[in-house]
Amino acid sequence: MSELDAAEASTRFWLAPLGAFVTLLALYLATLAPTIVGGDSGELTAAAVTGGVPHPPGYPVFALLARLFAALPFGPCIAWRVNLLSAVSTAAAAGLLCATVQLWTARAGAGLLAAGLFGTNPLVWHHAAAAEVFGLNAMFGALALFLWLRIERAPARRLVLALAFACGLGMGNHHTFVFIGAPIFLRSLWVARRELRVSGVALAALSGALGLLPYAYLAIASRSAAAVSWGDQSTFDGLLGHVLRREYGTFSLGRANNKADAFVETGTFFPTLYLMLGASLRRLLGLGPLLAVAAYVLAPRKRADRAQARVLLAVLLGYALVFCAMSNMSTDKPLYRIVLSRFFIQSDLLIALAAGIGWAWLFRRLEARAASVSRVSRLSLAGAGLVFLAGAAVNSGASQRGNTVFRDFVSAAFASLPRDAIVVTMGDHLTGAVFYFREVEKLRPDVIHLDQQLLGFRWYCDRALRRHPDLAIPAGVYLPGGFNIKQLMDANRNRPLVVLDRLGTWDESWKDGYKLATTGLTHPLFPADRFPSFEQWAERDRQAMANYDPIPALLHPIGSWEQVLGELALNMQASQAHLALVYSHDAGNAEAPARLAVNLLEQVVRRAGGSPGLGIPGEPGVPTLDLHTTILKNLGIGYEILSHYDPTFASRTVKAWELFIAKAPATDSDLPAARAYVERAHAAAQH
Repeated sequence: MSELDAAEASTRFWLAPLGAFVTLLALYLATLAPTIVGGDSGELTAAAVTGGVPHPPGYPVFALLARLFAALPFGPCIAWRVNLLSAVSTAAAAGLLCATVQLWTARAGAGLLAAGLFGTNPLVWHHAAAAEVFGLNAMFGALALFLWLRIERAPARRLVLALAFACGLGMGNHHTFVFIGAPIFLRSLWVARRELRVSGVALAALSGALGLLPYAYLAIASRSAAAVSWGDQSTFDGLLGHVLRREYGTFSLGRANNKADAFVETGTFFPTLYLMLGASLRRLLGLGPLLAVAAYVLAPRKRADRAQARVLLAVLLGYALVFCAMSNMSTDKPLYRIVLSRFFIQSDLLIALAAGIGWAWLFRRLEARAASVSRVSRLSLAGAGLVFLAGAAVNSGASQRGNTVFRDFVSAAFASLPRDAIVVTMGDHLTGAVFYFREVEKLRPDVIHLDQQLLGFRWYCDRALRRHPDLAIPAGVYLPGGFNIKQLMDANRNRPLVVLDRLGTWDESWKDGYKLATTGLTHPLFPADRFPSFEQWAERDRQAMANYDPIPALLHPIGSWEQVLGELALNMQASQAHLALVYSHDAGNAEAPARLAVNLLEQVVRRAGGSPGLGIPGEPGVPTLDLHTTILKNLGIGYEILSHYDPTFASRTVKAWELFIAKAPATDSDLPAARAYVERAHAAAQH
């Protein structure tokens, strides 16, 4: 056994990595989400647990491990157990990172510092506390880096084979692993070329192929009757298309115009590069990038150290430049920036690795000048401990403990559904959550759930028909030129249809014979001749919203999936107010509907941070949101109606119209009437 092997095999070597793993796992367990959260969490969990295929590229390694964790005999629910997979894999990534730095520098304090910077990073912590593929991605990246460094120090065939297998598994979890795996695997082949020879290279290729075997799971899962499964991988072309993400665009994050304005034709290289590298200073406590620079400035003059440092720098720059060149996700909206940031976990892993090395070289310089080497060593360990504590304190907002936003929303929405309804969802922010609660926790088994975007694929329509024999779906797909929502309703007259969120703007076919209401968190469609009276609707709406509060969602950071869901709830409430005003208008400007509309809208304003101009204070702690002009317009209308019953509303009417005039686009057809009202009010006040 070589000295290096003996050092690594010693219990003492693994104390620091094990300590980092245990410490961070405890932190993640204490802050683990109790259920599914926003983003892909619900869909990934539901697809894995029901034995289906997640969205492209399929993530088979995650799916298989998630099924294993879901079967654990402890934990409050399946979602919590799958969330645990992220916590364990992310903590393991930090432990391996610590081991890599310690192997590189022979300093445990440097390894712990790197693990602390990475593990308490708010981006890393946030995704460690909920079901996602990025914790596993980081773990495979850290494992590959550890094996690569061992090969650099003592080339051996078995290490290269282990690295090849790990790289195959990494690619079976997430495609972006290639940015770390490919360069260090090729480097390792070169370093170990004398030990490998031709036969060793062939064995390494075989080991990598064995690591890719989990992709065969997709073909098996696709043939199952899984409740949640994407695409058809029963043919080789279907499997290849899924793995290559043809529906999204193989060499980009998504197709332009595929999801509104989320993706752009021109790419977003420089904004993405800034968010990845520039913003890493904030994510890594202001220390990471500075210490990473020190790793190169203060590196020993040994040729091997310099070569390994250059490899690490090349991997980091290669990842940053290639990924940012491929990125075409817009960075204009907070939600898009949050979605994009998940891909920075890998680059932060590399920066944290370099930071740990820089910490070691810095303290080596101090040791050369200090009277007591042991004191400097203790100082290094103490500094690493402070990084752990500081990261945990400063970034505690990454905790997912108590995050039940999606469970609360979906539960409240489904509780209000009529029996045997067809509920149609729209978009990633809701569909994945509904998949989980409907198919895994069996919420409302009498209800059939369909997703608008997935109805645009015939494989989805066919799978829905196989699962629900009494469901009728018209021929074609749900897209312009295919079937529309009216045809779907006409084909299923025995089942009421309810929309959760909204319908696509292209489809207004329901206006022929149906009316759209807003009740609670849903939009039920009624036959025009059976639309409820105001009293019936108001009572249904009251019952639907009795147990739902959007404030917990709105308290989340702006742009998060949870905060977006809170905004959706406010928009639904504004739609309820609009419908109440319609009832008022149809009844000759009746007071009761108008008063309900005003109460709803004033509550929306409070929950959106308040409005000094309207004299409405905001809810404590809730960030201020930009009020849509429609809310101000409807407040003006409601106040104006009520002013006929109570003159004290006249002054509030003027304030609402003035705010509306200041913000409304010049094309708004109600601007002339609003200006006329304000002018009359000011003229009357002067007299």
